[in-house]
Amino acid sequence: YPMSAKVSICSLVTWTYLLLNNSFVQCEQPYIPTAPPIPVVPRSPKPNDKLHLVQVVWRHGDRAPTMTYPTDTHQEEAWPNGWGELTELGMRQQYALGNVLRSRYMGGANPFLNRRYNSKQVYIRSTDVNRTLISAYSNIAGMFAGGEPGKDFPNETDWPTGWTPVPVHTLPGNEDHAGNVFAPCPRAEQLDDELRNSKEYKQLAKDNEDFLEYLTKNTGMKVELPNIYLINDVHYIETIYNMSQPEWMTHDVSKRLRNLTSIVNEYTYGPMLRSLVDLMNQKKRCLDDSKQQNECKWIRPLKYYAYSAHDTTVAALLSTFGDEMEVIRGGLPKYTASVAVELWSLDGEGLAVRILFHGAFHHNYHVITHLTKGCPVDKEFCPLEVFEKRSRQFMPVDMKKECERRQRSNRTNQTWKAHQNKEHRINRKNIH
Repeated sequence: YPMSAKVSICSLVTWTYLLLNNSFVQCEQPYIPTAPPIPVVPRSPKPNDKLHLVQVVWRHGDRAPTMTYPTDTHQEEAWPNGWGELTELGMRQQYALGNVLRSRYMGGANPFLNRRYNSKQVYIRSTDVNRTLISAYSNIAGMFAGGEPGKDFPNETDWPTGWTPVPVHTLPGNEDHAGNVFAPCPRAEQLDDELRNSKEYKQLAKDNEDFLEYLTKNTGMKVELPNIYLINDVHYIETIYNMSQPEWMTHDVSKRLRNLTSIVNEYTYGPMLRSLVDLMNQKKRCLDDSKQQNECKWIRPLKYYAYSAHDTTVAALLSTFGDEMEVIRGGLPKYTASVAVELWSLDGEGLAVRILFHGAFHHNYHVITHLTKGCPVDKEFCPLEVFEKRSRQFMPVDMKKECERRQRSNRTNQTWKAHQNKEHRINRKNIH
């Protein structure tokens, strides 16, 4: 659900839950942060430590622009599969991420997951969008590349080499509030309207009136703050592919476009955090083998649950952790950026959560648990009880009720002012 403002939505609404590129091509592009040095105190492993569940949320791989402006010389025919579709590069990026996950959870003498696909251990979910679905299949191909012919797939010469079919589950977009942060929600739309009509937002538009008019004149479309992200998105992706840029897109224009896009922050909502916590609690209830309730038949053997989604999904999840700026450090999560949330039993300490972040397809996962607000500031693990308690304020109880329209908020302007100096990002429907 989009929110147009340079604000922290956590302090704006009572249902404060936020669910809110890399490439192999060498070219000039916005700064891509590498994994930062993290001052976390590693916990020494103990013999009885046990990993129970891994939940991974990733952004799709490299894609074509979702649209372009009328005067652009590179229209839809420039992209083999059309607007918004995953590219061959994006498939390779996701395959590489699958390899990273395979190495992490299937490597070593005692792997967490079976090296061959096990339907009881693994569940893959995607938003109902081509690029996320194909990303999921590409990721799985890299993760389960060690299948056995004749058992995991037909032992036939015309069968794709090493390919193990794995199902990917999805929901219609208007029902998927976890993965699709733009599923219908009237309350979010109401807040969006309020913020766009605030004095500060209007002042931002006035301050950039000449620049917006310059873009309008040269792109052949009306460019305003709410849609400026489209121009930035197209420019960024075309630059990755070394496509020619118009003369009016100078270095200074490119820089200002990128910076203004980052200022026009759009936040989105959705209960991804609740989905993660609910699954961990379900797993917790079923760790006792003596329990035979129906819910345990599925969750007890489950070890790996993955969500193939969007930059908005990943960014919003990090926002609920309160560490988006430390982890992403401006801008949007890159292609294949992902968060892994692990549930452990720690010897002598009980159940605990470890959170890891993968910044881009060529990175490894690194611990970010200690950056999560409300968790121990220097520790690798966060007690499950502590993690759940700090997360409650971000988790919706009744989605239908909390999405209902309400009386106009009188806190919009105050909230904007209180957060004017905090850097955030733009999260828009068409660029995720």
